[in-house]
Parts: sequence; structure tokens; C-alpha cells
Amino acid sequence: MKVALIGNMNNNFFSIMRYFRDLGIDAHLFIYRGEYEHFSPEKDTYNIEKYKKYIHKLSIRPSVMGLLFVNKRKIKEELDGYDFFIGCGIAPALFLKLKMRLDILIPYHDNIEYTSQPKLIYNSSGYETVKRFAQKYVVNLQIRGIKENTSKIILNTIQDIGKEAIEKLNLSNKLIKKYVPMVYLEKAQKNEELNEIIEFMRQYNLVVFSHTRHSWGKKSIKEDYRGKGIDKLIVGYSQFIKKSPPDINAILILFEYGEEVEDSKRLIDELGIKERVKWLPLMARRDILQLISYADIVVDSLSVGMWGGVGWEGLANGKIIMQDIAQTDDEYYEEMGHKFPTVMRAESADDVEKHLKNFVENREYFSIKAKENRDWFNRYAGIGLAKEYKKIVQELYSKRCKEVNL
Repeated sequence: MKVALIGNMNNNFFSIMRYFRDLGIDAHLFIYRGEYEHFSPEKDTYNIEKYKKYIHKLSIRPSVMGLLFVNKRKIKEELDGYDFFIGCGIAPALFLKLKMRLDILIPYHDNIEYTSQPKLIYNSSGYETVKRFAQKYVVNLQIRGIKENTSKIILNTIQDIGKEAIEKLNLSNKLIKKYVPMVYLEKAQKNEELNEIIEFMRQYNLVVFSHTRHSWGKKSIKEDYRGKGIDKLIVGYSQFIKKSPPDINAILILFEYGEEVEDSKRLIDELGIKERVKWLPLMARRDILQLISYADIVVDSLSVGMWGGVGWEGLANGKIIMQDIAQTDDEYYEEMGHKFPTVMRAESADDVEKHLKNFVENREYFSIKAKENRDWFNRYAGIGLAKEYKKIVQELYSKRCKEVNL
């Protein structure tokens, strides 16, 4: 059985491809034209030569225009010989147009991408009218593709937006509640260029690490967007270091990533903590994963929700993560069927200060919990989850083969 993974937002499918190949599945990755270069496979591995022959370009952009003017014959030729298809992004609409069955949709957006009509600018120009109808056509095509031509959807539905999307489209019969095994941790090679940063981090006995986007929410066009709460982290960290005992030598690692980096830098200057903060340039995940192994606490979004790639990368390295979580532990267990990892729940600067103080006072406890977090990741988001995916693929493929032979 040859498996084709369609799309690669956030390198999620490149991670799945590697897990599958480790588990004996002949999996190949097809990347849409024009996907973000920052999330290319080359940014995720030091061993790209090992995987190049399994990575292919698909002749379509993941856009309205891409779907409207798709060369169906060419894409069918590119996908010829594959037995099982897993897609994200525009895959449902594309496969509907190709008249090919999409076996699994793994959305990279909790709202099941493109199934909600985007807010458009309405004016009198003919171009905007055409644009509006084109987008509406693609949204409807995407919905039809999911409802009529997709066998299963894998989504964790932890956040309300995911539940609402499933209910809105009446897709509960297709839903499989699981995470995406989006982080594949490689340790075979190191980037020697990071040695200087690593040695710098080793000078400190408390390293708080956050590579989340600097987005406070105030510059967003979305009325309900709350940002990432990075300002709360900065203020809480400042409160902590100004009260911490002299034997605590702390450093906050931040990345120059996001529309409000300058706002964060101004806040740091105003608080007088510039010497206790280290700025790093935007980096590839392969390098970030290496640096995280020298951190103590990894901070994702401090705006209510669920952790994203930042949190997964921290858990993969066996770290304590800090995040504002929408659910209680009991609600999470009811939704996912397993216990929550050890997470420092923080929704305010005072919470940040409290957690940092607790960490330095109870290091032995958190050291044990960090190891448990690594085991949790391996079971529910790493190789253990990949094995569950393999079983799902095999069962769906076997079922389809039986139906064809009836």
C-alpha cells in the first residue's frame, strides 16, 4: 500500500510521513505549490537527503484560483499509483474535482479550513463581485468534498471552534478524535552553529523559552482575536526576577517573530529587564528543537485555548510547558479519554510569576513531571499516536478493498 499525504502546513504531514516510514508504511509527501518556505521539510530535519525521494510537488496552489484553474489530468498523473490519500487544506475540494476519494482529512485549522465563508469587502466593483462568487464557490466545493467524498476526519475537537465546525457540517459520524503527530524528534545530528547560543543558555539556572509569535492582538483585523498573550509573559517574568533570591540566575529566550516584536522590546525596556532577556532570530524547527532541550520551561500562548506547535515541541523534549487552557482536567479527560500532561496554566502576569516561583522552589518535583511529559508525548502525540494512525489507515484500506471486491 502506497500512501500519499497531500499538503504540508506546519510540516505536520512531513512528520507523519517519517513516522509512517519508520512503521513500514510506504508514505510519500505531496507539497502544494507556494506553501510557506519556513515550514518546508528542509527546515525540519538535518537529514533531508534521506527523505528527498519521498517528497514531491503537487501542481496546484492551495487557493481559490488554484482550484478554479486546476489541471486535473496533470494532478491525476502525479498521484497515479497511490492507494490511500490523506489530505489537508484544499484536499477535499480538489479530490471532489478529480473524482477521487479522499480517505482521511486532517485539518490544520480547528474550524476545518475554508468551510466558513470568509468576511469579504463588498463594493461596487465588478472584480470584487467576481471574487466574492469565486470564494463562495470554493467554500461550497470544500464542504461538498468533506461531506460527500471524504471517509474520515481526524480532529481533537478540544477547542469549541472544532466542535462547532463538526456540528455545523453534521460530521460526527466521520470524526476520529485524535491529535496530529506533528513533531518528529531527530537526535542523530546537531547544528554546530548553535553551540554559542547553547553555551549562553547553560550559564543560567532558569531558562524560560518562548518561540511563539509576538502577537498581542491589538493589531489584528479580527475583532475577537486575543493574540498570544506574550505581554503577560514579559510582565510576569519581570515581577518574578525582581523578587527572586540572588541565587536564581534566570534568562528569558524570545524570538523575533510576529507583528508586535517591537512592542515587546519596548515593554522589556520599560520594565528594565533588557539584560535578562535574550532575543534570537526566527529559526527552523530543527534548530528550535535542539535549543529547547536546554530550556527549563517552554511558554506557548497565554490566551485561552490549547497549545500549538510550541507546546508540542516542548512536550517532545520532555519539558514543562506554560499555557492558558480553556478546559479543566476533567473536561479534557472526558473529551480525549486520557490524562492531561503537566502544564502550568497561566492567564495573567501574576500566574506567570507564581509558576516561576513554584518551579525554582520545587525543582525535583518538576524534574519528575518533565520526564512524565516526555512519556505522555510519546504515547499520545508521538510514536504511540503514529501507531494508532497506522491502524486506522490499514482498517480503512482493508474495508475499501472488501467493498470494491463485493
